Amino acid sequence: MKRRIVALALAVAAIFVVLVWRLADTQLRSGAYYEYLANLNQLRTIPVTAPRGLLYDRNGIVVARNRPSFVVEVVPMQLHDPNAEMRELASILMVPQAQLWQRMLHQNGVTYKTFDDLAAAIPLGPVTIAADLNTATVGRFSERADELAGMSVELVPVRQYPYGTLASHAIGYVGQISQSQYEQLKSKGYTPNDTIGEDGLEMTYDSLLRGRPGGRQIKVNSAGQAVASVGDFAATPGDDLDLTLDWPLQRAAETAMATQIKVISGVIGHRIGGSAIVEDPNTGAVLALVSQPNFDPDDFAAGISGKRYSGYLNDPLLPLFNRAVSGAYPTGSTFKMITSSAALQSGLLDEESTRYCGGAYDINGFIFNDDNAGGHGTLTIRPAIARSCDVFFFQVGNELGIARLDKYAAAYGIGKKTGIDVPGETDGTLPTPAWKKKVVKDDWYTGDTVNLSIGQGFLEASPIQLLRVVSAVANGGELYAPYLVADARDPQGRIVKRFGPHPQGDVGVSASNLAIVREGMLGAIEDPYGTAHNVYMPGFHYAGKTGTAENFPTIDNPQGRNHAWFVCFAPYDHPKIAVVVFMDQSGGFGAVNAAPVAQAIVTAYFHLKTTGPNGAGIRD
Repeated sequence: MKRRIVALALAVAAIFVVLVWRLADTQLRSGAYYEYLANLNQLRTIPVTAPRGLLYDRNGIVVARNRPSFVVEVVPMQLHDPNAEMRELASILMVPQAQLWQRMLHQNGVTYKTFDDLAAAIPLGPVTIAADLNTATVGRFSERADELAGMSVELVPVRQYPYGTLASHAIGYVGQISQSQYEQLKSKGYTPNDTIGEDGLEMTYDSLLRGRPGGRQIKVNSAGQAVASVGDFAATPGDDLDLTLDWPLQRAAETAMATQIKVISGVIGHRIGGSAIVEDPNTGAVLALVSQPNFDPDDFAAGISGKRYSGYLNDPLLPLFNRAVSGAYPTGSTFKMITSSAALQSGLLDEESTRYCGGAYDINGFIFNDDNAGGHGTLTIRPAIARSCDVFFFQVGNELGIARLDKYAAAYGIGKKTGIDVPGETDGTLPTPAWKKKVVKDDWYTGDTVNLSIGQGFLEASPIQLLRVVSAVANGGELYAPYLVADARDPQGRIVKRFGPHPQGDVGVSASNLAIVREGMLGAIEDPYGTAHNVYMPGFHYAGKTGTAENFPTIDNPQGRNHAWFVCFAPYDHPKIAVVVFMDQSGGFGAVNAAPVAQAIVTAYFHLKTTGPNGAGIRD
């Protein structure tokens, strides 16, 4: 018995020694480590939005900036009585309580059924439930802030576009990140409350513009309630972007497009859309990009209303659609730049070769008519380009054959994205016999080749693709990817990244042959019989090409009005700009409906003044 008591006492003593040793070890040797782990369990970080970087045009004009906005933010886990506090907030904001609840429970594209569901998903928030408060409302909130635990008025940066709709398709807009976007981007540091670029440059360069968010650290108790503020760490603003856009030229191009749309709409009785783009043909830098109708990106900056968004979506002219890069259309006679290049470079034609135009071209009983019913007579290639003789190019296209025609069209980049740095670019369509067999389930016929030679049939290209073609003709055959951002600068103004030019190779046409094409385009404007002589400006030399693309009626488009095109470069001897203008279903000819817009752009860029019946290219 005595031995058992001694054994038990020894066991108790051993256990006591072990406990004392573990306690000493925990408190003395490892105390700091366990305190660190405990603090990790208690600390929470509430993110603070970083100001987005600014956008500047090439002249230093700010075209996208941030403005301060007072918002009401809620941290769900800090609310003591959600129903009472939401009722109190509704009376301060003077809005229906149901409206606040709807905003509270709809976050990042997800609708939560109850407040508890929201709190479980986003316990630390912050959730914004009211924005753009005026100073009077902020004052009322401050007076009753003690009654609104878990709610606060914060000053946050909101995107602002000081020039409204100008260049909206190039710049884009921002919006609150959706749940699906967050799931894709959270590995890159995005949070459920981020504002992200949704279109245009705002989207392409979002990772540079967004900056790094700051935060507010708080301590929470075992129930998850905030009990103390630990400290803040500042947000880092995003990088600024210097754009290639020339804002005065952008404004002039927008005005010219709007004016011409108004004229055409008055003639045909309904609104139309259009696009105009200007670039430096020697680098690919985009100086102006217009797509109308356009939209106001400020509508999206602080959360667009359902009514306003529906208005955009239900507009039959699709103001959110970027015709400049996303639209694909038959090019009409502007394609003759490519047909001419192919004929000259392949040796089919030289500058003295002739073809006869009697007004129609017969292929096995199928008649292809020229716009000039009486025909143009015998022509060499320069006047054939200047006067846009279809029968000349019908013959040349047939003699070239589809293989050579496709080869040179592909070399100019038709059927392939240009690589412009805004989202949504189309590939367009470069039809080939294999393509037709696969898509149309039919063989390729001679008539298909003849149609392609004048930019009709299955061919589709975007305005930005056609601009790359005319730029290559202007600069001697070099292809460049068009781009809109020159460089990025950090918050201290240091350049951290440069963009462009982006050479994409040579079109494979000799300098002498391209010179012949350019001379034909000069004749389009300066030859009295040229198709664009209506935009001739004596004293100033520039070259262009008209295009009128047949747009056959369909179930979706019963009117089937023609598209109008005009491309040009200026000045003729040493091109500094290349221009493309597209008028969507405008009817009429490219010379009448599209060329005046290009003329206004050239006039604005070179500071010309126009006088007389056709205008004069005299510098101011």
